[in-house]
Amino acid sequence: MSFIEDAEEEDSESETSIDKQRDLSSDGFGMLLPLAESIDNLTGGWGLSYADLSPETPQTPAGRAFLATNIGYAGAGLALGLKGDFLLGSLTEVAGAVSFWYHYSQLQFGTERSEVRLALLTDYLTAGTALVTGFVYISQMGVDALPLDTILIAAASVLCLGLCWVWEFGIPYLVLHSLWHMLSAYTAVLIGQAHLTLT
Repeated sequence: MSFIEDAEEEDSESETSIDKQRDLSSDGFGMLLPLAESIDNLTGGWGLSYADLSPETPQTPAGRAFLATNIGYAGAGLALGLKGDFLLGSLTEVAGAVSFWYHYSQLQFGTERSEVRLALLTDYLTAGTALVTGFVYISQMGVDALPLDTILIAAASVLCLGLCWVWEFGIPYLVLHSLWHMLSAYTAVLIGQAHLTLT
């Protein structure tokens, strides 16, 4: 290996460590900046990183199909609202809209972009709020009151989400994360229905 190649490799390693501790102050996070910095610091930069989906874009068939899976959240929110669960229904719809924004930005802008990291942070907040609400519902009902199919579908959705971090690129990510969208939206409906019935 030549001296120039050694120097380029050291520069590359240096840039990688800088990326992990990137300065978020100019990324447009506004009042969310302290939260973004905390997530970055706690996770060594991993928490606000995201999958590289190139060469897919919002205009490619795979990109469009992936974005379309967010409609499950709109359907779930509408179904819950029509049954009288306006809280989880509304939170699910908002989480779906923010998820669409995040994934559209992810497909449009590519890796290491502040626009995408801001959308991802907002996605964490809205999806997290819907998830916490679902867990509150479960605690009110008791886990033993949940039908087995609800537990299995919820477990399958979490498995798909977890596998997205194993295969964090291209088509494998698109398929697994699409399954997460559809199964988690369905889980929200099942938990909301059970909550309405049992409380």
